[in-house]
Amino acid sequence: MGSLTDTWTNAWGDAAQSALLRPVQGWLVEHPLMGWLVGHPLVALVLVVVGLLLFAGLWSAIARLTEGFWLSLVKLPFRLGGWIVGAVSGLLVRQWAKPPKLAAGDERLSEIMGRLETLQTEQEQLLEELRELLGKRSEG
Repeated sequence: MGSLTDTWTNAWGDAAQSALLRPVQGWLVEHPLMGWLVGHPLVALVLVVVGLLLFAGLWSAIARLTEGFWLSLVKLPFRLGGWIVGAVSGLLVRQWAKPPKLAAGDERLSEIMGRLETLQTEQEQLLEELRELLGKRSEG
């Protein structure tokens, strides 16, 4: 009787084993790369580790991007407020601040203005002479 139960147990075990392994074997035949990875577990382990590292890097990049977005979003009202205050204060200063009136007989001011006009004309003459020299140099 012992051999009958052993035979029945072995048949049952073989049937269960073939029922479980047949789909896996079929899948491995359809996907030869996975079959190769099952046959080379160290390479598969290295690829899994590299994949996890790449995923972790992608995850941290996404985290930094969202952090930068939220920080910009939080800073936006303060930047806009500063811009508005600056624009309004500049407008008010231009509207109400009057330039100081100079005395009509201020000789120093007229002297400085005359000197600046002289320097400007001299600068224009020197620039024209420089252009002529460079034109002659490129031709010759």
